[in-house]
Formats: sequence, C-alpha cells, structure tokens
Amino acid sequence: MLPKTDRHHRQEGDRPRGGDAAEAELVARLQALDEAAWEEAYQRHAGQVYRYIYFRLGDQHVAEDLAADVFVKALAGIKTYSWRGTPLLAWLYRIAHNVTADYRASAARRAAHSAADLGGDLPERTDILGELDERRDMLAAIRRLTSDQQQVILLRFYQGLSNAEVGAIIGKPEGAVKALQSRALKSLRRLLTHETVRRSA
Repeated sequence: MLPKTDRHHRQEGDRPRGGDAAEAELVARLQALDEAAWEEAYQRHAGQVYRYIYFRLGDQHVAEDLAADVFVKALAGIKTYSWRGTPLLAWLYRIAHNVTADYRASAARRAAHSAADLGGDLPERTDILGELDERRDMLAAIRRLTSDQQQVILLRFYQGLSNAEVGAIIGKPEGAVKALQSRALKSLRRLLTHETVRRSA
C-alpha cells in the first residue's frame, strides 16, 4: 500500500530517544519498503485513519476508499518523510486531511457541473457532502465547522489526542489549537441548539 505528501528533510544528528526507538525503526523499515513493516503500519493505523475520514465525510464506502488511498500515498512519499519524534500517525493524518480536502473539492466541482447541466434546477450548495447523509446531529454539526475546527474536534475528542499532538499534525502552536477548540465548541453548541429548536417548532 502506498504518498506524496510531507516534504521534510532529515537533518544530520537526528536520533531516536527512549521509547521512540521502535517507531524510528518502523519508519526505517517502511522506507526500505519492507512488506511486513507496511502490513504492521496498516494494521496499527488504518482504523484510526478510516474513522478520521468517515467523521469528516459521513460516507462509509468513500471513507474506506480514501483510507486505502492514504496508505497508497504514504508508500509513494515515504522516501521523503523525515521522522523527528512525532508519531507516524500524525503524518498519516496530514495525508488523510489532504485526501479528504481533495475529495470534497472534487465533489463540489462535480455538483456545480451537474447543476449547470440541468440549467440551474438543482439548489445552489457550497458543500455537496452535507446532503449525502442524515447522521447524528453532532456529526452533521461538526461538518459545518471550518476545516481547521473540524480537525481539532475530531483529533481531540474522537481520536483522543492531546493539544500538543493536534498542533503537530495541523502545524499550529498549542495555543492556537486551544483557541480553535474553544471557537469550535461554541459553534457546535449554537448549531445543535438551533437544530433542537428547529425540530421542536
């Protein structure tokens, strides 16, 4: 399985420390294209990658396809990946974010073309994915947050990562992660309250 993402370059003197040694060894085996190492990485992280994508898109089959694509892209880009003590999963999440964003953009373009072909009979929408499923209020509300807010909420509360770990994944300082989390939670409360009122009307 197999990306073409992270452009970090290894610096001389980088050394794994303590419990990081096993992760560093796994990365080295992945870069050597060790088949058993890729199987291990897939077994260890595929479920988390799938859940991250599913929560953002709400479509099981699409999430399965894109999760597989994350590992395809990971294989394609592993030679340029530089392990710096951050878990491999953080890199996979960044790939998953990019894959998901590309899918959403492509879906939006297809929706726009379909609307044009039908002479404007379809209602205008900025995000076709919002209409694909009617899952629980919470997930529907999360998909209405900004992209950064979605990532923070999903990684913090659905994947159980710390603010520092989330910051490493999305490339923002811990303080910015906390601010995003605060704004996201306020937005979620507002969205969920509005939906409750609407349904009871």
